[in-house]
Formats: sequence, C-alpha cells, structure tokens
Amino acid sequence: MYNCICQIVPGLFMLLNLVYTQDCNITVHDHLSEQVKIADCSKRGFSEVPHALPRDITVLDLSGNKLRHISNYSFENYSLLHNLSLAKNKLHIIEDHAFYGLSRLKVLNMSENILNLRYVYTPQMLLPLQNLIDLDIRRNIPNQPTVDLYHYPDQAFAVLKKLEFLALDMAPNPIFGIGFQGLKNLKSVTFEFCFLKYLRGYTFENFSSNLDELKLTRCHLNFSEVENNALVPFPNITKIHFEESCMHLIGALNMLSPYNGKTIEILNFRGLNCPIFNSKEYPFALTITSDMMRHLKTICVEVLDLSDNGIVDFDENSLLLFDRTECLKHLYFKGNRFAFAYGRHMDELKSFFNKSVALKTFDYSYIPVRFKLKEKDFYHQGQDYHVSNNLVYLPRSLEKLAMSNIICEDIGRIFYIRQGSNLTYLDISFGYSNNAVLFEVNATNKVETLVLDGHFHWTLHQIELVNFINVKTLLWRNAGLDEFMMRYPPDDNLKRFIALLRKLRYLERLDISKNSIFNLPENVFFNNGHLSELSLSNNLFQSIPSQITSNNNMKSLDLHNNLLPTVDHKTRVWADLMNQQHGLYFLLDGNAFECNCDNLDFIKWIQETKVKLDTRSYKCTLLNGSVITVLEAYEQMHDLFSGCRNSIWVMVSSILIGTGCIMTLLLVIYSRRWNIAILFYRIFRKIVEKKYGKNYTFDVFVSYGGDSIPWIKNYFIPKLEDEWKLKICIKDRDFYGGHSFYDAEAESIENSRHVIFLLTPIFKVSQECLFEIDRVKHEISMRNLENIIVISKDTTLKGITEGLTHIWNYVLFIQWLEDCNDHDFTWQKLRKWICNDLIS
Repeated sequence: MYNCICQIVPGLFMLLNLVYTQDCNITVHDHLSEQVKIADCSKRGFSEVPHALPRDITVLDLSGNKLRHISNYSFENYSLLHNLSLAKNKLHIIEDHAFYGLSRLKVLNMSENILNLRYVYTPQMLLPLQNLIDLDIRRNIPNQPTVDLYHYPDQAFAVLKKLEFLALDMAPNPIFGIGFQGLKNLKSVTFEFCFLKYLRGYTFENFSSNLDELKLTRCHLNFSEVENNALVPFPNITKIHFEESCMHLIGALNMLSPYNGKTIEILNFRGLNCPIFNSKEYPFALTITSDMMRHLKTICVEVLDLSDNGIVDFDENSLLLFDRTECLKHLYFKGNRFAFAYGRHMDELKSFFNKSVALKTFDYSYIPVRFKLKEKDFYHQGQDYHVSNNLVYLPRSLEKLAMSNIICEDIGRIFYIRQGSNLTYLDISFGYSNNAVLFEVNATNKVETLVLDGHFHWTLHQIELVNFINVKTLLWRNAGLDEFMMRYPPDDNLKRFIALLRKLRYLERLDISKNSIFNLPENVFFNNGHLSELSLSNNLFQSIPSQITSNNNMKSLDLHNNLLPTVDHKTRVWADLMNQQHGLYFLLDGNAFECNCDNLDFIKWIQETKVKLDTRSYKCTLLNGSVITVLEAYEQMHDLFSGCRNSIWVMVSSILIGTGCIMTLLLVIYSRRWNIAILFYRIFRKIVEKKYGKNYTFDVFVSYGGDSIPWIKNYFIPKLEDEWKLKICIKDRDFYGGHSFYDAEAESIENSRHVIFLLTPIFKVSQECLFEIDRVKHEISMRNLENIIVISKDTTLKGITEGLTHIWNYVLFIQWLEDCNDHDFTWQKLRKWICNDLIS
C-alpha cells in the first residue's frame, strides 16, 4: 500500500508542474546573434512567482498579476535572467534576499505598484543586482506625500554602480542624499507621478555631472518654484523635458543660464503655463520679451517645443531671434495664441525662415487668435500694402508643415513652397484663416502625407493644380464629403474628388471617417492598387461597399461605428483571403449587428475566422429587442436559434403547399378554360356594347325547317343553352301569339348576335326560311351580325336556296355527318365561331 503511494505522488507533482508551466507562454527569439528565451507570464493571475519555468529563460514578464509580496530567493532558479518585469501588480513588500541569484539582470521594471519608496529599498535587497542598467520604479506614490522633506533611499541606490537609466516618482520637496554620487554612469533620470513644489539649486547636486537626459514631466498638481541654478549640476545635459510641469515658461527659460553658447538636442517646454496658477509675476497670457530669450537665443538647439504656453505676442528680436538659427531642426508653437501680424512680425518670420537652413518641422497648429464676427471686419490696410508683403518663402529643408486648426481671420498670409522642397508632410486641416499654402507652378513635390480634415470645397478647387502623385497617406476626416459623394448625376466636386484619388496612384492609407457617407462612388478606387489601409469609421454604411472587396492589397479596414447589420458572405470570404495572403486587421465595433436566423453564418465566422478583429464580443440585437454579445450568441446558439431549423422546414412546406395550390388552380383553369373564356368574352362584349350602343337580346337566332325540330330539342338546345350558357331564339318556342309572325322574326334577327341556318330538305322549300334569309341580307348591310353559320344536315348543297348563294361570302359552313360517332370536333368548331373574339 505505501509502495503504491510513493509511486503515485511524484507522478502527481510532475503533472502539477506541467500545468503550472503551461500557464506561461515560452518563446525563443534570435537577438544580436544570441538566442533569447522569453517567458510571458503577464496577466495570468499569479499571486506568487512561479518556480517551474525553464531555468534558461532570459526574459520574464510577470506584469499585470496579483503579486503582493516577493519572498526571499524567489528568483534563484532563473540566474540567466537579463530582463524582469513586475509592473502593474500590487507589490508592497520585497524581502531583502528576494533578488538573490539575479547577478546578470540588466533591466528591472517595478512601476505601477504600491512600494513605499523610502522604506522598501535597502542595500541588501539591491546588492545582487550589480549589473543592473535600467531601473523603473515610477508610479508607486499614489498620493502626495505629507512630509516636509522627502528623503530618497540614496544608500540603497548607491550599490547599483552600473545604473544608466533611472525612473522614479518626484516628491514635493525632495532630498537626494550623497549615495547618488556613486551613480557615476547615470545617463537618464525620469520623474513621474510628480508632486514637485520646490526645485532648488542643491536638489540635484549629488547626481552625476555626466547626466545626458532629464525628464521632469506632468508636475501639474502644484506650482513648482524653480531656482535659476537648479540645472547647474548637469553641465553636459543634451535633453531636457519639462512637459506639462507647472513651473511657467519664464522659470524654465531662466534655468537655461548654464548652457549659454552650448549645444542641446531637445528642449521640451510644452505646457508650462498652467492657467490655475495665473499671477502677475507668472501670467498665463504671456508676451515673449528679449530678456526671457536671453539664454535660449545663444543655445544651439535642434528640437525646441514651446507649445501650449499661452503666448499671445512677442516683442521685437525675441521669439524668432537665435544666434545659431542653422542648428534648429524642429520648432513647435502649437496651441499658443499669437499671430504673425502685418509688419514687423512678418518681417521677422521671413528673416527667420531665410536663416533656418536645417529646419525640418514647423508646427503652427491650434492657434485661436481672432474669430470673424461679421463681413468686412478687417482693419484697413495702408496704400503701401501689397500681397508680396505677406508672402513667406518656406525653407527647402522643411519636411513637415502643420498649420491646422488656426482661427485667425485678419490679413492674408501665403506660405510658398518652392521648387526643390523636401516637404513630405502637410497638414492644413480645419482652419478658419486667411492663411494659404501655395506650391510653385509645375514644381515637383515630395509630399507623402496630406491632411485635409474639415475642408473640401476650397481644397478640391485648388488641389487639382498641384501634382500630389507621391502621396501615400491621405486623411480627409470630418470634411462633409457626403454633401457631394452621392449626388447623381455627379457634380463638379464629386468629379474632382474621384480625379484626385485617381491621381494618387501610390496611395497606401486613406482615412475618410466621420463624413456621414453611406455609399461610395462606383470605381472610386480604380487607380489605387497600393491602397492597404482604409478607414471608413463613424459613417452611415448599412452594407460593406463592393468597391472595397475588389482591392487585393488591403491589410487594415476600419468600419467601426457604422450601421452594419451583418458582414455579407462575399466580404467574409474576401477578408479570409486577405488574411491568408498578408494579414488583415478588421475593425467592426459599434455597428448595428443583428443576431437572428439570417446571421448565423456571420456569428460563427466572428468566432472562427483567423482575421484579426478589434474584438470577438460585438454587441448585437435579438429579435425581441434585447442586446447581447456575438460571443454569447455563439455560445448559446442552440438555445437562442433552435427555431431557425423549424422555420426553414415551415418555409419549405409553405413553398410546397403554395406550389401545389398554384398547380391545382392551373389545372382547374385548364379544365374550365372554355367556360372562363366565354365568361370573359361576355364581360368584354358587354363593355363594347355599352360603349358603342349595341344591345343584343339573343346570342343566336336559329333558322330551320320542321324536320330539324327533334334534333334541335334533343341536341342543339341542351348544348348551347345548358352547357354553353348561350341565349337562343327558337321561333316555335319564343314567339308569342297576338303579334305579326314576320315582324317578330325580323325583330329577333335584328337583336341577335349570330344567325345559324340548319340546312335540311324541308328548309330548302320553306317560305319562312326565305324571309329569314332576306332579313339576314338586310342586317348584313347594316353590319349588325357578327357571324352567319350554315349547318348542313341530312342534305347536300345541291339545289341550295338562291338567297343563300347571295350571302355565301359571309357564311361559315359546317357539314354535320350523321354516321360520325364523335361530334366533339364539330361542336368545338361551332363554339369557336360563336365566341370567335375570345377563343381564337
């Protein structure tokens, strides 16, 4: 018994270890001629470090789990680790020997936890990490510390001799002790979750003078009082980022005194003027003076970002005056409120661009200066004004020009792009201004990205003058393209739009979202064979346009936030094919999908396709109006749509029953075709008679001899009256006493549609029949009779009455054969003549 247990338990442990290892994704990659084995254990719900992973892993990602406590020796099995991420957990305790064995670790990320910066880190804990180069412990101080002076654990960090990159939080009044002097190799320091209030001249005095980059960003909870000499400890710095820190632009510019005449790669001073801290000394509405620029103007700076600083104006020789203008490569004025007015401002701008021989980026976007309130609301321009005064030649080195969202209805400004320009990115979206970008006529240009959001009328009239053949990205969002997109016949704007797209033969990305479009013009992408990214989001499409599925190069299709009830079969097949060829990213969220019997194939496709979708849980509406997800519909398909199969059989049964009823009806109609024909003939006849004043009392008048009476009584009357429902005039039956016999005959013939003569031996010698023939002659001349039929019975035509020979051209003749057993054909012939208008 014990033997059995001893054998079973080890096998059980092996099974548990196998399952535990499978929770992580183990992959191997080649990097710099070395193999890197990565264990991706992120977002797996681990509450402790797994111990059964391969020992030779070099990267371990444990981010997004539920780790709260790292025990001693938790990583001793993974001595080959170079990169370890413990970010986005709930860590608050790390024991002193937790990192034992990680002597090769170079990158450690413990950001977004709740580790107390002052108490958690000890020299013993960090001592095993002798080769650590990058340490990220940002976002661990969730709330502003209340202590007056916040002492950082300098002795703990002092053991990290090789540390080059350090990211941590910034306290309101920080103290960095002498232990930081040991970080001689430190190149970059980043502070986030910044609660800074005071930045003194001694704050960074213990940091290495070799520091190359300082990031002190988003310190916007307090107004930061900064001293002018705060950056003195960093004489060799080349990158300074103060983005969105409330230290005011004036304070930031004053801190640049240590760098007079030096070279700095990046000065990021975006968003330093916080309106909630507005004061007379540090105003939000700022006018740049030459004194403020006294340090900056001497620096050879490559990237200068002065965006969003409330700049409303600038004095002479201030904002645009640099001693080393040739150094400037990227300049950002985005989000301020100043204009280049007529006169000095324009002159300084022209001079600046003439000197900016290396400028690659100029961003003058989101500039609200002056609304146009009414017509002719512009100041009068002097007589010396000429359009050339406001013509600004942009430097040929410029690669990116952003002039979007400008509200400045005053003077006209023309930014001129010359022959040989290197401009590849042009953004002129959403503006309400008199600014214009003008290309030199017949000049070739290199523009690859064109942003026209918010405009179409003016743009379409002007754009045909420019050769944008090299454009690869066209963004034309929220531009009201629906106003002309679906007009028929096409107006000039639609023709220009299609012509523009056909010019862009190298177009790869097109975004025309937010345009209220519900269809696309035919062959709109006819010449765009390179188009691989298309965004039609936030429009009104109720079906996927066929123009899309004719494209065989699509890699990304965005149709989210439309009115699609489904994705049709043709599009699904096309999407699978595109994914097989080169991968497809298909965005469909926010549509009006329906979960019903007609969409079962679509519901299955969403869950089974290999196409990369933005989600597999799109919302859809059931027939009862309730909303579920497509995933729920897929998982509960049998319960939700069990009636679909029944409905199919009901439909099939209905079709069969309907077909049977139709066939039965057709058979009935065929069997009663003569009765139906006569019915319609009578209806038609009554309509004609009513219209032309004809009114017949009898359908047929029968003229006969006495030897025909038995045959008429036994055969003729039953057939015509009883079966065919015709009204017959028989003189021996229908003439009443008290009237002249011949008058009655004449009146009956006049009121009959047809006349039938039964030719028998007695008929030939009957005086009454001769009178009847004379009356028929008269009615023929009056055109009252439709048909005159002679039925020869028991006699030949020899010795025929002379009167009949006179009307023989009008006669329809039937020979009644007594020796014939089947007279159906003869009766049908007679019936056809009597109802000739309908039955023929």
